[in-house]
Amino acid sequence: MYLSDLIKKPVIKPSGEKIGKLKDVIVSSETAYPIIKAIMVNTSGKTVKNIPCNYIGDIGKKIILKIPINDIEEYTILNNDIKLIHNVLDRQVVDIEDKKIRRVNDLKLSAKNGHYHVIGVDIGIHGILKRLSLTRIAKPLGIDSREDLISWKDIDALNSDYSNLKLKVPKQKLKKLHPADIADIVDQLGLNESITILNSLDDEAAADTLEEVSPERQVILLEGMESQRAAELLDEMSPDDAADLLADLPDDKAEELLDLMEPEESEDLRKLLEYPENTAGGVMTTEFAAVEEGLTAQQVLESLREMAKNVETIYYVYVLSKNGDLVGVVSIREIILSDPDINISDFMQTDVIKVDVMEEQHEVAQKIAKYNLIALPVVEKDKIRGIITVDDAIDIVLPTAWKKRVPRMFGR
Repeated sequence: MYLSDLIKKPVIKPSGEKIGKLKDVIVSSETAYPIIKAIMVNTSGKTVKNIPCNYIGDIGKKIILKIPINDIEEYTILNNDIKLIHNVLDRQVVDIEDKKIRRVNDLKLSAKNGHYHVIGVDIGIHGILKRLSLTRIAKPLGIDSREDLISWKDIDALNSDYSNLKLKVPKQKLKKLHPADIADIVDQLGLNESITILNSLDDEAAADTLEEVSPERQVILLEGMESQRAAELLDEMSPDDAADLLADLPDDKAEELLDLMEPEESEDLRKLLEYPENTAGGVMTTEFAAVEEGLTAQQVLESLREMAKNVETIYYVYVLSKNGDLVGVVSIREIILSDPDINISDFMQTDVIKVDVMEEQHEVAQKIAKYNLIALPVVEKDKIRGIITVDDAIDIVLPTAWKKRVPRMFGR
């Protein structure tokens, strides 16, 4: 039996007189396959009665009560109860395997040991046709109307009240998806459901997902979630992405979030926000690998083990003088292939291709393409302030609609 079989079914007294129609079905969420505890009935007198299942006799074309309705002690709805029509039917579920949003078109019920249980939700065309009483037309039209069920035990609520999103599998499996796949799901959901998804992830996974979401959607999500949570995600995002997002927020909201962030991260972002948006400084990231000249190749490798935790890319290592000027660059490959005891100054490239913080961003992209670079250092009076990576350059030259189709080369 399906929930659609019960919707608006007449409820009859033992004497045969109609007292109303079924409004909803109440189940308990305490078991893997919820037990139907009561039905809600819209009576002829325009009142709603919650009738416990032990007062229900036969469920066929009609729902027949065992005793007169005036003798029935009404069911009290508990916190862990679910109203199937109100809370579940037509709600969205996430199909983890296909990475799509599906809709609950119907619910399948089964009788066992004297109780009716919810055993699954139908997300296929079968559920829609059944609710419209059109299953008979499926075969002549060549429509595959087989039921497409998700077992109820594989439904996991992100909110304890069961009134929002349901997942095909527990949240732990959602976390195993690539951030770009989770972002695709988030882009299809409403605001509350999207925030619920992000809140179910750890800070790093949620930040990686947020970076993959469209810029307009990022702003909406950050404004919609709790400020402390938003600040935590900004802390985890790469500085250039976080700065771009903050720049799109209203000034008072951006300032509030900056105040809630870790001081070091907040200071970096404030510096980035000082640069005009269309300049090298406005698109650079402050996460890069740099060492002082005078170190050996072996010492540089040891330093990189620590730096790698906090930098966006370590394909290039930038070499600084004792007063902090950019004096050279060397690739990781060159460091690995060099004699461990050789000084980095002896094999670094001193003719460093670089750009000024105020250089126009399209000129930066052209320079990266011209010299076939993975990353380009951004300097201010010979002091390195950040780098622009090749995927940042692609973002500059590609239309917004295409940006998400380009793979990130330096995802953390």
